Amino acid sequence: MPLLTTSTMNKLANYRIVSRKRQANGRRGTHASQRFGSSLDFSDFRVYEPGDDVRQIDWNVYARTDKLFIKRFLDEQEMRVHIVLDTTPSMNDGDKWLHAQQVAALFGYLVLTHDDSLSFTAKQPERLHTFRKKGTMYRHVFQAKVEELEMTKADEPFLSTIASQIPKDANSVFVVTDGLEALSEFEKTCQLLARRPRDIRFIIVSSEQEENPDYFGDYLLVDRESSESLNVTVTPAMIKRYETTRKHHFEQLENLAARYGHSLVFVPSQPDFLSAALHQFVRFQWIR
Repeated sequence: MPLLTTSTMNKLANYRIVSRKRQANGRRGTHASQRFGSSLDFSDFRVYEPGDDVRQIDWNVYARTDKLFIKRFLDEQEMRVHIVLDTTPSMNDGDKWLHAQQVAALFGYLVLTHDDSLSFTAKQPERLHTFRKKGTMYRHVFQAKVEELEMTKADEPFLSTIASQIPKDANSVFVVTDGLEALSEFEKTCQLLARRPRDIRFIIVSSEQEENPDYFGDYLLVDRESSESLNVTVTPAMIKRYETTRKHHFEQLENLAARYGHSLVFVPSQPDFLSAALHQFVRFQWIR
């Protein structure tokens, strides 16, 4: 089954990514930035889409053509979006990897649908997988590329590689990960990414087992990334401590992201994952 079904893609046609920072480039796109006042000179027209501001409809053009067109201004500039996908072994847990791929495919689809520029990176065995395109004709190509990705060995922490993967011209960055690296590593990454005026957004995915562990009794636990092992006896009290520690960890991630001006959204594992993810992104005003 494809990462995005036809039904999901039809839903996505009604959404677009909301820009949070002023675009540094002057390239045209169909994305309306949130900046007003300095360059609202008329540029051209584009076809009206549901959700557009009806005040921008040119009724004179409608009277001549019987079609709705929106006046477009120079302030409508192209977003240059970069997506980074975590492919380290900790992502290979239940449905976590599938959900991470779906999130990457979702945002890539939105970017390419609205004529913005998309770049993408993901570590692969012995190489860095890259993708850089613009235009609706590449939507299915991108989805296929994400579907083909493999897990990698943890030769280096995921977070330590992010900054070097982001193109200099990217003005919005989406990082899809499980957030399980040390808080100190996350803070270092936030500091590095804050050095340039970009819109940085972290999407945290997890597995059902991580959220609701059902282990009881004696186990040998093996860390997927470090291969370190530990013999433990899992009890209800231990599960409670795990849940408390996990909650605190993700609260700290959220606080650190906010401290450095970044955004972070958790998308928990659930049966209708993509619908829930869309709801989260709309609720946090990442898309509209």
